This record gives sequence, C-alpha cells and structure tokens, in this order.
Amino acid sequence: MAAALEFHGIRKAFPGVQALKDVSFSLEAGEIHALVGENGAGKSTLIKVLSGALRPDAGEMRLGGRPFAPRDPREALEAGIATIYQELNWLPGRNAAFNILMGREPARGGRLDFAEMKRRSQEVLHLLHAEGIPLEVPAERLKAGQRQILEIARALVRESSLLVMDEPTAALNREEQEALFEVVESLKRRGITVLYVTHRLEEVFRLADRVTVLRDGHHVRTAPVAEISRDDLVRDMIGRPWTEAFPPRNPDLGPVLLSAEGLGDGAAFAGISFSLRQGEVLGITGLAGSGKEELGRALFGAHPLRSGRILLKGTPIAPSPKDLVGHMAYIPDDRKTEGIIGALSVKRNISLAILPRLATSLGHIRRGREEALARHWVERLDIKTPSLDQVCQRLSGGNQQKVALAKWLASEAQVLILAEPTQGIDVGVKFELYRLIADLSRQGTGIILISSELPEVLGLCHTILVLRDGQIAATLDGATADSETVLRYALGQPQRPPAGEANASSKLAP
Repeated sequence: MAAALEFHGIRKAFPGVQALKDVSFSLEAGEIHALVGENGAGKSTLIKVLSGALRPDAGEMRLGGRPFAPRDPREALEAGIATIYQELNWLPGRNAAFNILMGREPARGGRLDFAEMKRRSQEVLHLLHAEGIPLEVPAERLKAGQRQILEIARALVRESSLLVMDEPTAALNREEQEALFEVVESLKRRGITVLYVTHRLEEVFRLADRVTVLRDGHHVRTAPVAEISRDDLVRDMIGRPWTEAFPPRNPDLGPVLLSAEGLGDGAAFAGISFSLRQGEVLGITGLAGSGKEELGRALFGAHPLRSGRILLKGTPIAPSPKDLVGHMAYIPDDRKTEGIIGALSVKRNISLAILPRLATSLGHIRRGREEALARHWVERLDIKTPSLDQVCQRLSGGNQQKVALAKWLASEAQVLILAEPTQGIDVGVKFELYRLIADLSRQGTGIILISSELPEVLGLCHTILVLRDGQIAATLDGATADSETVLRYALGQPQRPPAGEANASSKLAP
C-alpha cells in the first residue's frame, strides 16, 4: 500500500531537551495508525511538526510522495491535514452548523445562507452516522463526544485526507467513546488516513491497523497491531513488561474502617452493602449505567442518599465533603473540572482541602507551611512541574491527576475513594499510581477503587464488587477472579459461581 505520509530523520530540540531524535516511520493511505508513548516521549512535538505549529531542526516529511514542510498550521490544513487536539477548537455560543462550517460558511447576496449551512451540516453528519446531533443547539450544551464529532465533521468539510487525533477519548464516557470509534472506522472506510494518538492501549487493539511507539524522543517500533501484544507495547514504551505493573497485595488487613448498609439513591443504585477494612483495596466495577459513579460520589456526600446508612469505624455518619475532610477523601474521575482548579497553582491546589490548618488565628495563610506541604507532595509523587507556582492547567494529564491525589493525601484521610484514577494517563504514570495505591494500602489506608479498567481492578483489589443495574451482582475475591467472570456478572449472564466467591461474600456488611 502506498505511503500517505513519511517521516525521515525528524529531529527537534528545545532548551535542555532533545524532544525528537531521528524519528522515521510512515503512514499508509487509508489506515488507522496509532501513536503511543509515555508523557515526554515526543508524541505532541511530532504532531506539532506535522501540523505546522513547529518547524523541525532536521529531517524531512513527505506527503503523498512529495516533500512537505508546512510553515504554519494554515499550510497544513490547505494540504489536507487536520489536527484535533485534546483541547477542542469550538465556538461555545454558536450552534453545531456554525462550528462544522467554521471558515467555510456559505453566503448568498452578501449574507449567510442558513438553509445551505443546515443542509451541508446534515450531509456531513450523515456521512459520520451522527444525524442525532441537534444543529440548532449551542455547542456548549452538547455532550463532549458530540463536540468531538463536530471537529471531525469540520475536517470532512475541508476535504482533509489525513486526520490527526490527539487523545480523542480523554474526556468521553464509555457510550461516547463507542460512538467515536464508529466514526473513526467510518473515516477509514472512506479512505481517510487517521493518526490516532492515545495512552489507552485497549483503543490501539480496538481500532488500529498499525502502531508506532516512541520513547524518549526515539522511534522504537512500527508494527501491525495483529503481530504485537500488550506486553510488547508496554515494554517498548517504558522498558518493562505489563506483568510488573501490580505490586503484591497487602496481606495484613486490619479492622473494619467503613461499612455501608442498604444504600440507595432512589434511581441509580439500591440495596448496596459492603465493608472496607484497614489496608484493603476494594474494587467497584461495572458497565456504564451500573451505578458505580453515583455510589462513589454518594459515599463522600457529593450525591444524595435516600436510604441506608454509612458507618465510619462503627459510628454512623451523614456524608458531607466539608465534614469528612481528614477522615475520607474522594478523587473524582473528571479531574479537570472537579479534581483540580486549573487556573490555580500547583501549590494552592495541593493545600486547598486543608487551608484552615495552614491559617493563623486571623485567617492568614502561613506561606512557609503551604510551600513545605506542596514541596513534600510534589517530591513524593514525582509531580513534573517547573515550579510550585505553575498553574495546574499547564501540566500533563498524569501530573494533574497526581496533584488531585496530593490534595487529598495531604488531608491524611483514612479512607480514599478513587474514581477512574488512571483515565487518560500514560502507562508509566499508571504504574506509579499502582505503586502508590499499594503503598497506601500497606500503611493502613482503606481504598475504594471505582474503575472500568479490569486489569487494574483484578491486579490491585482484595475484594471486587460487580455492579449491574444499580445492584451488587457479585462480590469476588480479587486474588482468584478473572476478567471473564467479572464481565459475565456485569452483563448479567448466568454462570456457575467461581471458586472463592463464598469466602469473598463473607466480607459483605450485614
């Protein structure tokens, strides 16, 4: 198959950093080509070189067999290359049709032709099997996945032949992800080449024809996905296999820290009972709509409970985020809008949950104590930031997640609720978070891990609750459970109870 795009010996350096080192590989016409690597591997720099946002220091690109050296993003767009970054480029106050046809709006008699705008927008959304997106609704009221599709539709309007997608599912839920996958596959059927940049290895195997791995600015491998394993990819990306991802479970569990008895919210979940022991990692998993997200928020008082009760060390509590600081902590799945305040510094985000402890009797923050606290957690969690005063929105996704964790770890909570903690972060940072969870477990912290990622649930948890339709479908021993068993319970398929379930069930709260 002919090469749609070729990189030959691409080099790019920044002060003190060689970001790309003689990177060479090619994309075949009409393929979905995954690009993977840890943070700092060079993926973002390579995308910016391709899109004309950066000029390489050396090397050559060839587009359709001809030399290609865009001086700016406009030249790349005119050559048929559209780039969709994590931070989407859309007009919130304008409707879907305006966003699709941005810069290509049809006019008649010197005025915008709204009827033609609607017709063209409907036409391109039909090609993407996304006719359900309302055209008259302001883009800010659309779901994240729908806004993502608007950007893809805009690329089709511009007749782009190569689409670069940078972490496209980072802000999407499972349902939106599946819709996006169908759109990407439809692009391939239309002969459009897709360079798909992702941290999520399951998406590589779900979508890609071939995959390229970068590490520390070097090209490590380009191979057909059918000929490479997950372990191969992880080893290429970080230099060690996936089998080393999960530390041994803490064998020394203490008394019960938290008990839930008959919890229900009247809608998303009902009759939820379990107990969490000191040093235990309790996994809660299930399909989208199973109630796991709402349950996690309810335990911390961020979602209303209609029935049941929660006991902390045997004492009934009324969950409230304000009152639970120092006892329980909740790290939400949406780190950008709920986990951190992007416009504030790393230092202030880390200290946010315990500012009263750092204040004088007159309410003034003791700057030295705040600085020492932030520095301690930056060093302990290896948060990559140029300074404690760096605003969080400028950090990578993995480092933002570490800041969100640091904020609540600083509160010295006894119970830690983690909702999708590795969502949208690279494999190397995932390994770091897995080690941190194991360390906290050994120190006696009770951890509730709410996750859709079965490998981490199976690899980290002592006990696994599988939710289906808002109820506990199974309580499994994490040491003996497997992915097939978990999925069968999540899907509601009848199955003979696996060995070990009887013992695991004894951990349910009475």
